[in-house]
Amino acid sequence: MMETQDADDQEVFEIVDFTTASEWERFIAAVEEAVHEWHLAGERRLPPLTKGQLATAKWSEKTVVVKFADFPFNMTHHSILNECADSPPDESEPSSEYENEEETERLPQALDDLMNRENDFPARAHCLVRWYGLREFVTITPANPNHPILSPSKAKLLLSSLTIVANNTNCQVPLFVHVLRLSEKMYLGLGLGAGVRTDYNMVHMRNPPRQCTHLAGLLDVFRSKLQCTVTSPPVLVSVRFTYILSEWPHTLWTQQPPDFDATLTEVGFSDLGKLPFGALSDPVSELHLSATWPCVSEDILVDSDVYSDLDPGSAPLWTTRLITSSAPPCLLTEYLTEFLHVCRNKQSVTQILGPDFNPEAEEAVQFSSALDRLTEHRVPTISKMVSSVRPGQKITRQATNTPPGDSGPIPKDILILILNYLFPDAEGEEPTAPYPSTLSQVPEWEAGDGNVGEHPLKTLLCNMKSSGVDGLVWRLAVVMCHAIHSLGGLPAAAHLWHEVIMELRFRWDNAITIPGVSSGAPDLSSTLFHQKLQMLNCCIVRRRAREQSPKSGNDISEEDDEFYECEEEMEEDEKGNGSRPAWDKPEGRLKRCGQLRLFETNEPLYIPITQEPAPMTEDRLEEHADVLLRLGTDTVGSQLRARMMSASLLSDMESFKAANPGSVLEDFVRWYSPRDWIEEPTSDPNKPPQGSLSTRMQIPGNMWQEVWSSAKPVPARRQKRLFDDTREAEQVLHWLGSMGPGALCGHLQPTILHASLCRLAEEKLLYSLPAPNTLPQPLHCNSLAAILEMVAQRIVRLSRQPPDTNKYQEVVDQMAEVEGSIARAQSVRHKLLGDSTGSTVGGNSPLEDLVFRLLDSPEVTLDGGPRGPAAAVIRKLFQEAQRASMLVDDSPLDVSNSHDDRRSSVNSTHGGPASELGRPAGREYLLRTLVPAPTAYSRPVPHRMFVVLAPNEFRMTGAFSEDTTFC
Repeated sequence: MMETQDADDQEVFEIVDFTTASEWERFIAAVEEAVHEWHLAGERRLPPLTKGQLATAKWSEKTVVVKFADFPFNMTHHSILNECADSPPDESEPSSEYENEEETERLPQALDDLMNRENDFPARAHCLVRWYGLREFVTITPANPNHPILSPSKAKLLLSSLTIVANNTNCQVPLFVHVLRLSEKMYLGLGLGAGVRTDYNMVHMRNPPRQCTHLAGLLDVFRSKLQCTVTSPPVLVSVRFTYILSEWPHTLWTQQPPDFDATLTEVGFSDLGKLPFGALSDPVSELHLSATWPCVSEDILVDSDVYSDLDPGSAPLWTTRLITSSAPPCLLTEYLTEFLHVCRNKQSVTQILGPDFNPEAEEAVQFSSALDRLTEHRVPTISKMVSSVRPGQKITRQATNTPPGDSGPIPKDILILILNYLFPDAEGEEPTAPYPSTLSQVPEWEAGDGNVGEHPLKTLLCNMKSSGVDGLVWRLAVVMCHAIHSLGGLPAAAHLWHEVIMELRFRWDNAITIPGVSSGAPDLSSTLFHQKLQMLNCCIVRRRAREQSPKSGNDISEEDDEFYECEEEMEEDEKGNGSRPAWDKPEGRLKRCGQLRLFETNEPLYIPITQEPAPMTEDRLEEHADVLLRLGTDTVGSQLRARMMSASLLSDMESFKAANPGSVLEDFVRWYSPRDWIEEPTSDPNKPPQGSLSTRMQIPGNMWQEVWSSAKPVPARRQKRLFDDTREAEQVLHWLGSMGPGALCGHLQPTILHASLCRLAEEKLLYSLPAPNTLPQPLHCNSLAAILEMVAQRIVRLSRQPPDTNKYQEVVDQMAEVEGSIARAQSVRHKLLGDSTGSTVGGNSPLEDLVFRLLDSPEVTLDGGPRGPAAAVIRKLFQEAQRASMLVDDSPLDVSNSHDDRRSSVNSTHGGPASELGRPAGREYLLRTLVPAPTAYSRPVPHRMFVVLAPNEFRMTGAFSEDTTFC
């Protein structure tokens, strides 16, 4: 009894709970969940595929991760974008009874796509799309490429799982499993729906069986797979032979990197100030020509192991495509990339080149020589007089700027030529490369007819915060690019910048203006670097005026450097001055101010000679505004703020009092601020004017009244300078000297991109090419010129923001796409038209149209087939390549023996029949038919087989269907 009870207890402990889901069931549930989430369950009815739709349509990919135990898979749904079913999918369970006969005869959408004749060889599509013609499918791929599905049992388990999913969800979309290594592109799949099962299988090997090297043997394999018991209809066959042209013997790529020595010695300065352009290597690597026999009956074509009439010259359809480099190495892109790389460097000139290139040490030597000049004898010697006269700029630079031993990275002769290009006035009266008389943001534009027209980027270039075209900043940016790329990288940039700083210091010390810089006060719409050079020029001009103005004995004082001497001669009215004392005589008059007269004396009112306002760069304006804000709003801060802001007002009041003795505040307001004077009409012109100050001028404690009361009659030439040119110049030179080459290039970024835009706009092909798909497409126009305009708009925005090298790098990447597209177009034109310059861009010739179609489309159909004008040009290229590689003789092809040649070539090799184009690099055969399977009384269902024969590759894919209802 006890033994029986123990046995019952043991049986209870061995009960297995079958309600717990296994790993396999969880995997199936996860796949089913994804199928429902993507709305793939139920019948799908889509419109028929149009011609070429599989190649030109945009595809959508949705991916989720599903796990089988601890093994993850990527489950991806591939479908044509924005294509939906005519009716919502029916997610109900498949029924064994149909409402009518039409419902029974309807096949799944995937089987209709298998038989579609309009998309036999799509040029650009997923491999499964090319092999099976599918518009929608699902793939399951191992998430880790290093753990592929190598075991047949695992592959069958996954296929069984997908079969269960398709049955449970009524999913008619084909489901595939990626087996073997991912590089082999091996898929096994199935499709269920409407009582039909389709198995998708394939074979992949290096060498094909002898029977599978021609169409006759492939037809035998296809029929044996069908196992038909009745007479089957003819098999529809599509054949494509592809010939590859990879050698261009008579159109060699001639683009070479720029030779800096040749540019300076032979060409001169014309190319030195121009950025290079073009691809360093041929961006077009191959041209594929495909001869196609589309969808013909099997008894029309003959292709066996002894004879083949598949000659490309007899093919009804010729198509061609280009294989191009996605990112060809281009000169302009290299220049800009290396320039941005230098921008990220934070080292100073001394850290890069060593202590010999220390501007501060050289300034100390200059200061010591200045002290020597102060203490030398008052009567100079002849040698001193000769040395004080500035000789040619070239000699001065060699003597003062180059360190001992010529240790700079840039050779001295090249350096002198570069500096003469930047500062052409040093060469004398007839410089080699003078600056233009006026600097503009927009370069001259030559239209197609040779006349000067409006630049296509004029509006954008005018709004860019850059500098004038071919000015000093422009030339410095371009030459800095040349130095970085061709003369030694970062050390060469540091050496060139060191020499430029020394030249600017020399020009300030000798009061020589800087050429190639806009005149006047700093232009706040230009770059900060250009503003600093303008400020330095203003200091030089002020210093010149101050040193050249005549000084009288009354003007000399011990603190002479604190006074400002004006250039203009004073206009004094001697009338009525005889009765005035000497200390009360008017000084510094410019001219009369209309008919205005003074209140107190009724004498004419004169406009005084005043000091010009102090120019300021944008960084100094920001500093000035910050100082005013930091003073606060209390009484002391307000007084200090008023005093800082009234410096110019005090100078003008003192000049006014000196020019108009006996004047009062009302007289000054009438000239300086007429809006603050309320005049009363009077009938007698001889009477003094009548009127009053405005309300704000009469407020007690008004700043104008306080400044007027403290102002003394001092003419402008004896006032303290509002603008201290010496201090401002030293600050600018210190700001320039403290910058390393990286900081300099950061300030030159907008200018070099400005120059790059102008360089790209010079290419006439730009305005005829389509936009590449790798860039954001503009809405209004799908052209490459519109892409460049979008890039220019972004550069305009970046030029008005603080420098950000990462954002500039994104712009350079987009410009690289534009340059690469133009380079590809130049290469194709050079090969097909023998013209790489684009002098006849925009013509209506068939070859011109072919060039643009090749660049815009993945594959182009040649008009006229093998007898068209484009085919003749391409045929000639193939024949020249064969002659160059000595595959055939120079003698013309013997047409009478062509059939014997094809027969012997088929017998001797598996590479396909030889022709005037050579042997095909790839052969593709597509066979399909509609026959009952698996029995004679089954419903006719589609069958398809696709075969690829290529060097060291043989692939056979098959989609064979079975009627599961009448089997």
